[in-house]
Amino acid sequence: MDPLGALIDPLGTLIDWIAVYGIVGLVAIGVAERFVPVLPSYGVLVAIGIAAADGSWSVTSAVIGTVAGSLAGCLLLYGLAIALSERRTHRLLAGVGRLAGMSPKRVDSAVSSFRAYQRALAFGTQLVPTVRLVSPVIAGLFRADARAFAIASLAGITVWNALFISVGHLAAAIAPTTSASTLALQVLILLIVAEVLLALGWRWLRRPASDGMAR
Repeated sequence: MDPLGALIDPLGTLIDWIAVYGIVGLVAIGVAERFVPVLPSYGVLVAIGIAAADGSWSVTSAVIGTVAGSLAGCLLLYGLAIALSERRTHRLLAGVGRLAGMSPKRVDSAVSSFRAYQRALAFGTQLVPTVRLVSPVIAGLFRADARAFAIASLAGITVWNALFISVGHLAAAIAPTTSASTLALQVLILLIVAEVLLALGWRWLRRPASDGMAR
């Protein structure tokens, strides 16, 4: 492994290492992104899409492998939460939230929302950065139906993975000289902008209802 290359393009170097192991490497990185928050899933998936364009694997194999690994990690966290007592599950939830960079207030908000809309959020939370990491623990805390949770999570993970792998694959065709790490940073900026716009839009939509109740 070239130390300079790893420094300049760490994601590209990681993907080169994963490619050596083929589909097994894809499954492994899918599991790892659930337990190593320092690995931004969107960045890794974009890099995998770039590698798919370079012929390391097909897009279909990339999606299937990463989805299988991510779902396995998701269900492992869910099973761990189910096995623990409620008190220990709360501790696990706080720990995972801290590792994911979520404030206690945001974790509490996610818990409250999940209590009200378990099935819909099992799907939706897989499309939200950081929150997707704690959702399996929250589902286990509330003893959500395992089959329904697995199906909803599978759907959400598939959408998330396919989206960013496709972005990487398309970007490789448009800008073949762009490094995986640079592209991942650009995607992060777009994600932050999208989150801010969605949050502002949600508040704007709720404001008329709140104003009407106040009157």
